[in-house]
Amino acid sequence: MLEPGAILQDRYKVIAAIGKGGMGSVYRARDLRLRTDVALKETLFNDEVYRRAFEHEAQVLARLRHQALPRVIDHFIEGPGQFLVMEFIHGEDLGNQLVRLGQRFATQQAMPMILRWADQLLDALHYLHTRPSPVYHRDIKPKNLKLTQTYDIILLDFGLARGGMTVAVHPDQVAEAAANERKIYGFTPPYAPIEQMRDGEPDTRSDLYALGATIYHLLTATLPADAMTRMARMIKGQPDPIKPIRSLAPHVPEAIAAVFEHSLAVMLDDRPASAREMRIALAHARSGGSRPAAPTIVESQPAVAAPQPQAHQAITNPQPGTQVSQPTQAHPPLTGMQPSLTSFPGSITPSMSQPESQPGATPIGSLLRMLTTGSPIRSIAFSPLGDLLAAGYDDHTIGIWNLNNYTHLTTLKGHSSSVRGVRFAPHGGLLASGSDDESIRLWRVADGSSLRRLNLTGCPIESIAFSPDGNYLAAGGWGGTIALCAIEDTRISIAENLPCPFVHSLTFSPDGQMLAAGAYDGTIYRWDLQEQRPLDPLAGFSTIILSLSFSPDGEYLAASSNNSVQVWRMSDERPIEELRGHKGPIHDLAFSPDSSILATGSEDKTVRLWRIGDGTMIPISLDHRAGVATISYSPNGITLATGSHDGRIYLWKVGG
Repeated sequence: MLEPGAILQDRYKVIAAIGKGGMGSVYRARDLRLRTDVALKETLFNDEVYRRAFEHEAQVLARLRHQALPRVIDHFIEGPGQFLVMEFIHGEDLGNQLVRLGQRFATQQAMPMILRWADQLLDALHYLHTRPSPVYHRDIKPKNLKLTQTYDIILLDFGLARGGMTVAVHPDQVAEAAANERKIYGFTPPYAPIEQMRDGEPDTRSDLYALGATIYHLLTATLPADAMTRMARMIKGQPDPIKPIRSLAPHVPEAIAAVFEHSLAVMLDDRPASAREMRIALAHARSGGSRPAAPTIVESQPAVAAPQPQAHQAITNPQPGTQVSQPTQAHPPLTGMQPSLTSFPGSITPSMSQPESQPGATPIGSLLRMLTTGSPIRSIAFSPLGDLLAAGYDDHTIGIWNLNNYTHLTTLKGHSSSVRGVRFAPHGGLLASGSDDESIRLWRVADGSSLRRLNLTGCPIESIAFSPDGNYLAAGGWGGTIALCAIEDTRISIAENLPCPFVHSLTFSPDGQMLAAGAYDGTIYRWDLQEQRPLDPLAGFSTIILSLSFSPDGEYLAASSNNSVQVWRMSDERPIEELRGHKGPIHDLAFSPDSSILATGSEDKTVRLWRIGDGTMIPISLDHRAGVATISYSPNGITLATGSHDGRIYLWKVGG
């Protein structure tokens, strides 16, 4: 195996091994030229026939373009290994999530999300199977599936025993290898069809079996019996060991269960003939029996609320995060102001662009500075004084930046998964973070030390929010409750659990009397915290609410879902504006401090500004190199910070 630090082709620096199989390894590596992370897949063959086959396969895979497939960037041969360089997809795979949270998938709330993934995978398989040189995946399973920030599915191929996806080749190429033929393909038994376990050739219906077994596992939280065992039972006249889906998950409609059970037929000819045929059948079943309007499905319904386990908490004293080089001042009391950024001694300076000019000299919409972080950004937040910026990354860390001189001050380490939320306390020197690792952490701003960890078992965190007085921190995500946590000095404890479906965004009203949550069923759930009672929910979307924000004056509440924004007037709780203009999902919203402007950041690589009151879009587009994941206004309203999937933080002049 390659050691961390090894450099290949004078371009790819190995960071760590992330997988190993009989024919090679997969590494996370750094593209030194483009300054992005990549997946470096090494396959070991000794003969020239397979080296040529590898090169042909790599060229075919490099031409693939589909939203559910990682992009192949490069391929090369170095030493005894053949290397395929692919886009690195951050985040936790569904295999790990099933181990931790299996029963949460097998619920009514999670089913629409799972069916959406199935539709996306069938679209990807139809694309692969209908290429001029058809491509067969041969190892679809939860471990090879990851989710994007919009909870769309990505089909990976880290299977190593078989050397990757299978590309159909010309018969002459097969004959060339016949004299020295050997099968190098492997499989994962619970998801593999009988023909694959018997060393047969791939077929479109082989991938459909694996897809059906994967969805069966997600819908029922039960690992399906392998095809060889099923065949043996059938020969003996015994019942199929795979139980019907509805016997394990009664909430699944009969028509939907039938679609996946059809794909799980042991014999090849008993399965759907193609991914397109199965996709149409699934759309028919999801619509309740009415025929889809067209034979090709353009868009599936996004996910709704996730399963709802009860959250449990445990407070621990963790190891400190990354420390700065010198001791600094003690943490001030919560009633004091945040320490100045000069309390950070020493700094390192990652690469960044040069400023185009000083803020006072640039027009509205100008880029002031671009900061390169090295990891996709999930969340950003300004400090109360506006002199610091915190960013939560996909690589499990948090970066703190000095905005007076645009230097990186420190990296906070302690989470074991993506950091989905970062928030400064309104007063005092605390920073809170929430992560996919089912924990909230409190950090001391003055020296970057980790103070407390609060575990929310069964609840990967999607969003956190401080109350305006800093006395409470709300956290929500995959769990069936929102944890309303009391903050006292540097201590954190759960004061109350508020029942709510899968939450993606949380926000307090400016007066602190209301907590609002945007959920995966398209509903905004609300609570009156003063009277400790739930309020009537606000309905306006049929799909996942990606972001939620109160205006600082408390007059408006804005929510985004897919590529539109709805604004409610809170005095009478009536929707007053629907903002449309983005071409992709709107991941985040931010009101200007004077409540006159709403900024929206989208997957379409733009941020747009809207006038509140008349709903007009200001003719300024803040363009990015990748999708925008998170945005934040500075306290003085002059600067807007945006974080993108490519690991860059953009600082824009939007006021003053």
